[in-house]
Amino acid sequence: MTLDVPGAAAPPLPSDPLAAAGASARARYRAELALGRSRRLVVRGVAAAAAGVVVGLLDWRLGASGALALAGADTARVYTRNPAAPWRKGARGERATARLLASLGAGYAVLHDRTIPRSRANIDHLVIGPTGVWVIDSKRWHPRTRLHGVRGRLWVGSRSADHALRGLLYEHAAVRELVRRATGGLVDVGGLVAVHGPRVPSWRNPVMYEGLTLLRARQVPRYVHAREPRLTPEQVAELAAGLARVLPPYEGSRDEAALI
Repeated sequence: MTLDVPGAAAPPLPSDPLAAAGASARARYRAELALGRSRRLVVRGVAAAAAGVVVGLLDWRLGASGALALAGADTARVYTRNPAAPWRKGARGERATARLLASLGAGYAVLHDRTIPRSRANIDHLVIGPTGVWVIDSKRWHPRTRLHGVRGRLWVGSRSADHALRGLLYEHAAVRELVRRATGGLVDVGGLVAVHGPRVPSWRNPVMYEGLTLLRARQVPRYVHAREPRLTPEQVAELAAGLARVLPPYEGSRDEAALI
């Protein structure tokens, strides 16, 4: 059972095994936030100065306080309502899932934020352990988001799950093909969605979508543990090393495989 690519070397063990979780989402957030930053700062400064001058005609102390308050309010608005905010929230969700996966215990290898070569896709979390291989995607949705079925289709709030989970379907298929070639089809790959926020049915009767299982994030470790063991420690180590080589970490990330 071997996964390999010519010239590829196994990544070094990280000093912080959780450091890579959400790395690509954080990078996208910073890049999006940087767009138009200069213009925002100029507009914010001019508006604050104007408010300070107008109010300052009555009292310079009130003018200074008003200018600072306006600048602070605009900073908070950009932080919470900027179009880049979903990437920041997504990174937080991935970090939270990574901390939960750290509880899987001895014998499980966990890779965070891995890239699929020759594509723009990245895998949030990849778990290899006695119960098999698991591709896990973190989703941080509003607590009031409702998961419901209509005419045989799953909806996430007002959006079709086709839109929300399309990327995970591709990632799951890519990893499944790698593992199929490495094991001759003896090891299947599970696809899980770790949901942060909304209420999700129990892990004993989960929501399913196109072969993916949607679970409340904190239920994921229990669900993985509950499957029937199928890999020996030696097979886990070999498969994890192979997947770590062919699915490199997001560029710039410090992580990389951690045998927890």
